[in-house]
Amino acid sequence: MKKLFLSIMAVAMGLAVAKAEVKGDVNCDGVTNSADVTALYNYILKGVDTYVATGDVNGDGVINSSDVTMVYNILLNGIKPQPEFIDFEVNGAAFRMILVEGGTMMMGSDANASEQPVHQVTLTTFYIAETECTQALWKALFPSYSNFATQGDLKPCNGQQYGEVLEFVDALNSHLHATGALDADMNFMLPTEAQWEWAARGGVKSLGYTYAGSNNINDVAWYWNNSDNLVHDVKLKAPNELGLYDMSGNAHEVTTDNFSMDYSWAADGEVDPSGSPTVSAYGLTRRGGSCSSSAARCTVTKRDFNDIEVNGGASEDVSFRLILK
Repeated sequence: MKKLFLSIMAVAMGLAVAKAEVKGDVNCDGVTNSADVTALYNYILKGVDTYVATGDVNGDGVINSSDVTMVYNILLNGIKPQPEFIDFEVNGAAFRMILVEGGTMMMGSDANASEQPVHQVTLTTFYIAETECTQALWKALFPSYSNFATQGDLKPCNGQQYGEVLEFVDALNSHLHATGALDADMNFMLPTEAQWEWAARGGVKSLGYTYAGSNNINDVAWYWNNSDNLVHDVKLKAPNELGLYDMSGNAHEVTTDNFSMDYSWAADGEVDPSGSPTVSAYGLTRRGGSCSSSAARCTVTKRDFNDIEVNGGASEDVSFRLILK
């Protein structure tokens, strides 16, 4: 289905720009209102196909009364749909944040002791970056930075210390808030383990794959068997169900959660859990595996640790992925 991309914000001098899709805007006028209902009725009852490309509001592949119902829900029930993605630009570096609708999953697996026990977790809605943070985006804020282990604008940041990552996130928030491209009540941050796993699995669109987007690791991941142990440019492999790239392989992705040997601390039914409350000698949890990992370490449930006491957590195959909430 063709998408309508509506520019929702433009900042002076082009320092920061955000764009988003407006769900339910069938007639492409930038808002969802009764005119969109009329456009749907004109198609369904009269065959007027002027807006057929944007008429599949619920995304089920057909245009019918269900799409009318969805627009009515938006208009009458106070439902304020969130854009499916938001595009940002920082000093010429563009990046996309993709909507991850909230839902419930059984977190973990029976495959490894560190992933047990499997427990129920509920996540509220958030946005997550389409790719690992690229060096181009980092250098848009810190142009003189030169400590990346493997250089390349489209490669994920790698070789940076954990403290530097936190400084970058703070700088990104400050910049986008100051330019007006980011609402005051929203902030970029690193994901929790639960947020990362929910997104890697594909969220509400999950098809139950072993890796992020496929049961065939070569479709979606750079890992030890195909990478020459080097990080690659982002978006060269297929995305997962949400349109997220490289969540398996390429570079480990750091979370905010303390690493734990298993999930023995976890309770069923928690909402937006923040991980083990106990600070671990192993440091923080990282997810997804990397270019130097075996296939078994690149699954959507595999857990690993990033010891920030050793070289500040810096490693040539460790990166990060932003969320927005």
